[in-house]
Amino acid sequence: MLAPAVLLVFVALAAALGPRLLLGAAWVQRAPGWGILAWQALTISVVAAIALVGLTLAAPLTPLAEVIARLCRTTPAEVIEHYQTPAGTWVAYLAALAAAGLAIRMLWLTTSTVVNAARGRHTQLTLLRVLGTEHPDGFVIVKHPKPLVYCLPGLRKRVVVTSAALEVLDPHELELVLAHERSHLRSRHDLALALADVLRRALGPVAVFRVAHEQVSTLIEMQADDAAHDRHGLARALVTLGSGLAAGVPEPGLGAGNVAAVARVERLAAAAGPWKPWKRRQSLAVALVTAILLATPVALAMSPIVEMIITGCTTILG
Repeated sequence: MLAPAVLLVFVALAAALGPRLLLGAAWVQRAPGWGILAWQALTISVVAAIALVGLTLAAPLTPLAEVIARLCRTTPAEVIEHYQTPAGTWVAYLAALAAAGLAIRMLWLTTSTVVNAARGRHTQLTLLRVLGTEHPDGFVIVKHPKPLVYCLPGLRKRVVVTSAALEVLDPHELELVLAHERSHLRSRHDLALALADVLRRALGPVAVFRVAHEQVSTLIEMQADDAAHDRHGLARALVTLGSGLAAGVPEPGLGAGNVAAVARVERLAAAAGPWKPWKRRQSLAVALVTAILLATPVALAMSPIVEMIITGCTTILG
């Protein structure tokens, strides 16, 4: 069956054309939340298709064919017949090993990312308890020579403001930056960033995953920027915090001024007046395309099963 070949074509087209389309689409930065979803759908569909190439090539192997047969209420012989390729059994075994290796690598990277993030948060929270001072407005002040404002996501979430940031930001700018950080915490942007990071580390040689990681990193900041009621004021605050970039935000924190600051300032200062409303039909269109993109690899992998069912029904009716 041609399912593995068609899946490979999908991987090539999605990995080559997907980033170009998203990078050239103005709506991605106009509605960064939907942009994040679109990049996630693109990368997940590509990695799913890569995994399904291995599974469809391995489907003729007896153990896997028996599992598929039980799920589809058919016989292993039917599954083997519809998934058999000219490549032979040895390619099927190699494909099964490759699919298992990818799954193990993804599981290992996900586990290590979660564990490292938890350790980093624990270390930071421990230091904050010793060195930080709670502010009545719900953030922690730390004495530091660089102006930094960042958040620590998780169950014991915190927003951290350095003493230097308090000196350079006026009360209005501080309010806007705090709104930015609290938006990170509400939206759990750390999870979106962790997913992009795992996929980049797992499949770094494929450019789409590196580009997606960069774009998601920028878009989560832009989405958090949208929580501010005064765009120009936030832009001024980002410029002020720019002097703190050399110090960097400690892992696993998310900082207000440490990612794509220039692009964000230009975006915030570009238009006058309130944000134009994002229309419902635009959301529905993005959601529909995203759903189709995610479903396509599964549909392509199941095409031999559909063919098998249609063939069986035709035989019975005939």
